[in-house]
Amino acid sequence: MRLDGSAPLALLAGCFLLGALAGFLFSCLGGESEQLREYLLRYLRAAGDGGAFAPSLLSVIWEAFRWFLLIVLLGFTALGAVGIPAVLAVRAFVLSYAVTTFARLFGPGGVAASLAAFGVTALLTVPVLFVGAHSGFQSALRRLSHDPVPAAVEQLALLAPCGGLLALAAALQWTVMPALLTAVCARLFP
Repeated sequence: MRLDGSAPLALLAGCFLLGALAGFLFSCLGGESEQLREYLLRYLRAAGDGGAFAPSLLSVIWEAFRWFLLIVLLGFTALGAVGIPAVLAVRAFVLSYAVTTFARLFGPGGVAASLAAFGVTALLTVPVLFVGAHSGFQSALRRLSHDPVPAAVEQLALLAPCGGLLALAAALQWTVMPALLTAVCARLFP
């Protein structure tokens, strides 16, 4: 199978969009869940008081790198031709579902809280995910068509800057996000 030009990127973007749409629709179909609303409201109020759970550095690093690592690993196999678009769809679903649920349960305050909780890292990790997905998807397609594939070292060297951006995302998630979430929640969920 061979896709040239911008077709692979368009296919990956389409999968991401479908996942985001599915997350949005699934959240909207969730109905009114008073238990979930109360649970999240307790968390948001605790975050506003400065008493929210502070994640460990290892969990933040794992959160920033896990999707990208999965895509890179899938890019070294022919399974990446199906797996990489699926991973993008799942990532978009999870992010969209979370943001939509916050917005549905809390209105504009929920949007602000979700931006504080997810936006800092999503601004860096999602574009990096697309860079890795495009590279891995192309590599997986080459493997399927038995075309020559660049050496693993060359592929990883091209993705090295992505690792730096993911490290920056993890650092921001660990340092900036807790303070930002605390400020937003203190203002919107007293």
